[in-house]
Amino acid sequence: MMAVAVDTMKYSATAPTDHLDKRMTDNPTVSHAARPGSTTPTSISLLSSGSEAELDAFLAEHAYSSMYLRSELRRSGNRPDFAVARRDGRIIAAAAQAATGMILLQAPVAAGKVARAVLKTSGRRLAGFFGPLAQVQAARHEVGLDAVPLLKDGREDLFALKLADMVMPAALAEKTITCRVAVDADFEQLVAWRAAFRQAVLGDLPGEHLLKTSRAEIAALLPAGSLFMLESQEPVSCCSFNARLPNMVQIGNVWTPPELRGLGYSRAIVAGALAIASDSGVVAATLSTDRGNAAAQASYRGLGFKEVGDYALATISPDVQLPDF
Repeated sequence: MMAVAVDTMKYSATAPTDHLDKRMTDNPTVSHAARPGSTTPTSISLLSSGSEAELDAFLAEHAYSSMYLRSELRRSGNRPDFAVARRDGRIIAAAAQAATGMILLQAPVAAGKVARAVLKTSGRRLAGFFGPLAQVQAARHEVGLDAVPLLKDGREDLFALKLADMVMPAALAEKTITCRVAVDADFEQLVAWRAAFRQAVLGDLPGEHLLKTSRAEIAALLPAGSLFMLESQEPVSCCSFNARLPNMVQIGNVWTPPELRGLGYSRAIVAGALAIASDSGVVAATLSTDRGNAAAQASYRGLGFKEVGDYALATISPDVQLPDF
């Protein structure tokens, strides 16, 4: 996962809330650019300077499944790590490689082509793929990685929520538990929980690499105000905003220690973080959960989240030998 990007550029800040009711029922992973007769790209290239707003407009057509890419687009200095496919001059697919090495996809067509274009130029080792399920599968196949073993082959459902429709947990409303933005004093606790999350959810292996990665992620998220703690006299749960736009956030890294589960803390930390975000103009949120995690899905549906699509996370061990791209 990535650190939250700082919004340093002005693109289409209003999407997806201008058509949010429609997007709650439509499949956001299906592009208008993927209609019959428009699926074959006429060019594959790196994103050129001055084309950021055009790319953002394309990504906004797939608002819920493009949160990571739109956040990366706002991160300064990363322009060479974006590739786009065009047909008749119009963007129909995009990919980027995050600092973590993950390939981020919004590519209803040409997923492998845009992924390969990024990998040829970034100089970073490939850590895996992240995006709509069919696109992740297509990219892996088209770059020749079907046989490469995965640390994590996650199949997830994507959910979205209008904050105005959020059902606040009673314990938060009654203030028997509280949610707050994490502070520097929480660092070591957050690192420990992040490492536990990465092992349990992402399939990471224990060791120095896990600890280093966890510390780096918390160090990046903490100053941005994108980490949250739930307290019931003492910390009991945490979550983060993995991607952030002026009016929309993506929830991630929800973690409650096993011994504290079944008490509604995961639902409460998500609701509390979103309540804090609403004070700064956020009106919508997304998150994804493993298809087999019925308890988490029930919890988020209880807050008002609705299923809007699918997602996949395919991670590769740092010890695996990869082919040249």
